[in-house]
Amino acid sequence: MQYPVEACFQNRVLAAPDQILVATDLTDADYLIPHIIAQAKASNARVTLFHAVRPTDSLPQEAGAIPFVDKAKIDRDVRLSLLGMAHALQPQGISCEISVRHGYPAYAICAEISRTGATRLIMATRGRGKLAQVALGSVASELLSCVDIPIFVVGPGAQHSAQQVTPRRILHPVSLAGDFRRSVCLALDLAQTHRAELTLLHVLDPDVERQIDPERTFSWAEHALRSLIPSIQDLRFATQTQVTSGNLVEEVTHTAAAIAADWIVLGVDRTLPLWRFRDTAAYKVLARAACPVLTIRHAPCGSRPIRERSKHIEGVIA
Repeated sequence: MQYPVEACFQNRVLAAPDQILVATDLTDADYLIPHIIAQAKASNARVTLFHAVRPTDSLPQEAGAIPFVDKAKIDRDVRLSLLGMAHALQPQGISCEISVRHGYPAYAICAEISRTGATRLIMATRGRGKLAQVALGSVASELLSCVDIPIFVVGPGAQHSAQQVTPRRILHPVSLAGDFRRSVCLALDLAQTHRAELTLLHVLDPDVERQIDPERTFSWAEHALRSLIPSIQDLRFATQTQVTSGNLVEEVTHTAAAIAADWIVLGVDRTLPLWRFRDTAAYKVLARAACPVLTIRHAPCGSRPIRERSKHIEGVIA
């Protein structure tokens, strides 16, 4: 099936946002600022630099201390830090404001998205290994399971790597199930906006592959991926498709490294309970990726049994 141009680029506002919210912990400026500048310039977007002061950040640390909280001083210190980041953006011609809220970060960020009307969130996660998973699970995973706008996450593996901030190569793993077209449209729009090469990747379930003729299964998947690429002559970006089989997280991270991807565009199940998110492929890709990951929520992919999915594929390629 071929998409008309209007359908392919209907999410252009998500690919080229006019309002970007940056959620910062005040220690991540070095690796966030280059991405903020590049993305704001690409779409002439306004930027809001935001920090949420956790309730625990306002409590006295000394045992037995008098529970006095000088919120005015806390706010003043936070605003000074945010102004330091803003001063790095403004000489680039970027319109920038700062904002501070008290409360749990995930809730505060959601409220700030609503206030600003932002159509992209930029944030980072810290730590490596198990520490990275704890940091990712504490705030980012909550947002990834409840925020409808694209979230650009600079994970622990991408913070110190020499990445191209304006993407030249984008990798998009495609599930070919559920509401996968929403994330495909976003990936197409991002490639169009940045004139980046786009790779659509589908990873076959080894169990499904074993139940069906592998050659026919790969052929079906290749055809399905190619059908997602608009049949128009004036695309400003190159596209390619890849089909492989194996562990989803390993194949995505391996392919991203093999093609030197600058961004991974990832669809996230919108109905996934928070307590299960840490076990998902999306969570693991975010924690392991050596490049930033831009996520978008979509409807669940469905969890039909392998036998059912095998019959579906077999019927399609028969």
